[in-house]
Amino acid sequence: MEEIFKHIEHRANEHSTFMVRASYLQIYNESISDLLKAGDGRGSLQIREDKKRGVFVEGLSEWAVRTPHEIYALMQRGATARATAATKMNDVSSRSHAVFIMIVEQMIAGASNTKQIRVGKLNLVDLAGSERVRVTGATGKRLEECKKINQSLSALGNVIAALTDPKQTRNHIPYRDSKLTRLLEDSLGGNCKTTMMAMISPAYDSFAESLSTLKFATRAKKVKNEARINEDVDHRALLRKYELELKKLREELEERNRNMVDKEAILKLEQQKKRAEEDKLAAINALEARSREYAIEREEKERLEEKIKALDSQLLVGGKKIEDTP
Repeated sequence: MEEIFKHIEHRANEHSTFMVRASYLQIYNESISDLLKAGDGRGSLQIREDKKRGVFVEGLSEWAVRTPHEIYALMQRGATARATAATKMNDVSSRSHAVFIMIVEQMIAGASNTKQIRVGKLNLVDLAGSERVRVTGATGKRLEECKKINQSLSALGNVIAALTDPKQTRNHIPYRDSKLTRLLEDSLGGNCKTTMMAMISPAYDSFAESLSTLKFATRAKKVKNEARINEDVDHRALLRKYELELKKLREELEERNRNMVDKEAILKLEQQKKRAEEDKLAAINALEARSREYAIEREEKERLEEKIKALDSQLLVGGKKIEDTP
């Protein structure tokens, strides 16, 4: 893990973008479950295959990771959910096969706005050990687990035997005999580099198991893989999908910003219109008030004129009434 992120750090530049994601699963009694997902959706996952993605586990969660410590945390979290049990040979015996999957994508910006995608996949597989019922004393549930473990390991042995048989064509490799071999099809004779570590015991009572394991390892060493760089020029890589999604979101954000500017202008015009209407209403109210004042003043003037006329009618000028004066 340290080497992977050191490599990314040394290769990182303005023309190169990396993305690392991880998954963790177990195969228990030929049933696949997600070791990193909580709840009912973690179990009974199915293996699928298509032309673009190849062989994959449908519904398996993927976690974006940025440092080795984040990967270690996922490993520890998954290990606590893994099926284990005590047997006569081991107090914490693995009752399942576990596969930790890391996918590293690199997007390189080229000339003329072209993008080159490189994808690398790392499968870290912890196989449950083969067991002899007579030695482990397995009964009941442990016995059923033992049968499933040995069955899948036997299928793995058959695949390796077929891959190393010069008479066998690669079109007839029995990958589908177990979920383990189906899932590891790319790692067994595919486009990859594979390292297998065989665990044996120096104890005399484990001699038969150690000998069988060494024979198995001898056959596995004869498998020849031809690894090549996975370069993707279309939209299959998740990193490309993320880039397209980011571009789409940025365009949407710009559109929303433009709409927001338009809305702000409309709001400003509406506010100005509202203020104009308020000013108009205020002017109308002021005019009506002034009109009422003018009407009162006019009535007061008319009243005063009537009063003056009445008083004048009482006066005599030159012995005649005022209204009679020419």
